[in-house]
Amino acid sequence: MSVDIKTGAARIAEFVTRAIPPATARERAAAAIRDTIGVILAGAVERASRIVQAMAAQDGRGPCRILGTRERTSPELAALANGVAAHALDYDDMCFVSLAHPSCALVPAALAAAELTRAPGRSLTEAYVVGFELECRLGTVMNPRHYHQRGWHCTSSIGTLGAAAAAARILGLDANATGYALGIAASAACGLKENLGTMVKPLHAGMAARNGVMAARLAQQGFTASEQALDGAQGYLAAMDSQHQALDFAVADLGSRWEITQTGITVKLYPSCAATHVALDTLLDMKRCEGFSARDVDAIAVEVDSITPRLLIHERPATGLEAKFSMPFCAAAALVYGQLGIDTFDVDRIQEPVIQALLPRVTMRVNTAFDAKTSMSQARVTVRLRDGRIYSQCGDGARGYPGRLTGEELRTKFTGCARRTMRQEAADHAWLALKEMESIDDVRQLTELFEFGPGNSGTDV
Repeated sequence: MSVDIKTGAARIAEFVTRAIPPATARERAAAAIRDTIGVILAGAVERASRIVQAMAAQDGRGPCRILGTRERTSPELAALANGVAAHALDYDDMCFVSLAHPSCALVPAALAAAELTRAPGRSLTEAYVVGFELECRLGTVMNPRHYHQRGWHCTSSIGTLGAAAAAARILGLDANATGYALGIAASAACGLKENLGTMVKPLHAGMAARNGVMAARLAQQGFTASEQALDGAQGYLAAMDSQHQALDFAVADLGSRWEITQTGITVKLYPSCAATHVALDTLLDMKRCEGFSARDVDAIAVEVDSITPRLLIHERPATGLEAKFSMPFCAAAALVYGQLGIDTFDVDRIQEPVIQALLPRVTMRVNTAFDAKTSMSQARVTVRLRDGRIYSQCGDGARGYPGRLTGEELRTKFTGCARRTMRQEAADHAWLALKEMESIDDVRQLTELFEFGPGNSGTDV
């Protein structure tokens, strides 16, 4: 690709190709990969995932595993199916710089490329880091306008380029071919927030992973793209109504500053929209400390930043997907069940009379003072009891934020997720293997542990 090495696009391509992520960055990536594989195993049994898996199986076999199943298929279709499963439960991690769920596209894309090439385990962590860093720089350039004002779902619109970078790194593309891969990916990027709360939301993650792998493989074969696909007059940034139209200021520190070790990755400890998590932590803490129950509560008022109501749009959810984007439901469920897990969002749980009675008692309003902090990181919860007592507490960040999550919490989450498709013994073995992923010579040694079958299945115990 004949590009000026001083341009932002060329700087990105050079970084993807040549960056040497430090050990601390790779450790963060390894934890994200472990968490995401667990979430994929949990999401693999969801209806949206099953539909995509069936289509992938019909379209032919290949070298890449659809995790949690017996099927192998092409790299693109495996990335698609695993990406949908990763995001199907809204249990996958978040990044508040890119405003995306990074791992649900990065991990499936990297796994598919690594299986295709029989790459070593360390290639996964390195590819994840370069894809994550690119997504953060694009988020810095494009948001808040791209996400908040124009309705693009960054998990897909930005995640497609991150996935392409990760796949290009594993495939060993040079800077020219990597530049082409990113240019191809720029035309394949998509994802509308209007589809949040439907099956299309997890499809966004799958499409980002699939399109990223496709872009890298096409570029590997000599497929070309415009040199200005990212920042040209009618390029990616302009067409997606980016906050800024130049890349240079955001990519100047690529390779010298690592976003993954500074702002990091936020792991979800509840399978609901991240905008609910600070309020849920706060409410559950109050419930434990003060000892009240759902039947004692007269009203709950939740104050949030101005972004949160644009995401939590379902006051009276009718489906599990809608309930994940409903502050009234999540708050009511926290009161009634004392915790939110995967089964909390079953339709029969949503329709329980005690939940339905609580929904109208939960209100949400904007507190503009919270807008000065990171989006979705602040909340105040006020609970009024039937006997007149009032409790109020502010929350600053959720338990899964970088630096707060414990290794035991991550393992507990992984095990709970994996047990939807695996026996306990198989899940324990898989966790230990994931802990040593950088020492594995061939990624297929890792992915074969996540086959659904008589020896692994958790459904027959």
